[in-house]
Amino acid sequence: MDRPRCPGQDQRSWKPGDIVYVSCPGCGAELELWKDEPVLPCRGCGLDVRNPSLDPGCAEWCAAADRCLGVVREP
Repeated sequence: MDRPRCPGQDQRSWKPGDIVYVSCPGCGAELELWKDEPVLPCRGCGLDVRNPSLDPGCAEWCAAADRCLGVVREP
């Protein structure tokens, strides 16, 4: 039996718009970033590229966010 998954992080419920393609500002290579990836190192030049569409979803309100995503919420 499958372990219950967080709906916000369950990739089965994601849509095509949850993936964004950006050009690396260092070398111009195209990078594929998923909505839950804050940073991805470029395979072309190694530069860390930030995700302009980062969506932490439930991390703002979920009591388990720190254990699930490593996010520290403000009290």
